[in-house]
Amino acid sequence: MAGLTNFYNDRHWSFVFITWNEINGSVIEIGENNRGKYTSYLKDDAIKIPEGTEYVWFRTKVRKQTYSYEYSFDGISFTQIPVTLDAAILSDDYVLQSYGGFFTGAFVGLAAVDYSGYEVSADFYDFAYQELGDSLTPTGNYGWDAGELRSN
Repeated sequence: MAGLTNFYNDRHWSFVFITWNEINGSVIEIGENNRGKYTSYLKDDAIKIPEGTEYVWFRTKVRKQTYSYEYSFDGISFTQIPVTLDAAILSDDYVLQSYGGFFTGAFVGLAAVDYSGYEVSADFYDFAYQELGDSLTPTGNYGWDAGELRSN
């Protein structure tokens, strides 16, 4: 399994990843760990990766209260995966309710897990982080509300 994660700690994270499905071969799945309880969202509806696909791109769109994942097979045209996740699960306040302490706050990153035991590697060729803001502007882009302007 290899892909993109939104991560708070070992009990509060989500992961969009490539894995192997006995029916469809290589597929895209989303998993989430909420207070140590794991949920696999797509299961039988996991997204089949077409044979011959050389690369898969992932990205996440995080808003104040929710976030989602997207994928692409060409790096240009992205498709949103129909799973909306609660961003509160990755917050200090939520984690403090059951975990007793803070980590470093939520972050996004790359992840790979080899459950097969065959020591299979995952190759990542690029990672970019870009803040787009939380408010939808009249032009259809995202920006910051006046009270949230960031300084450089």
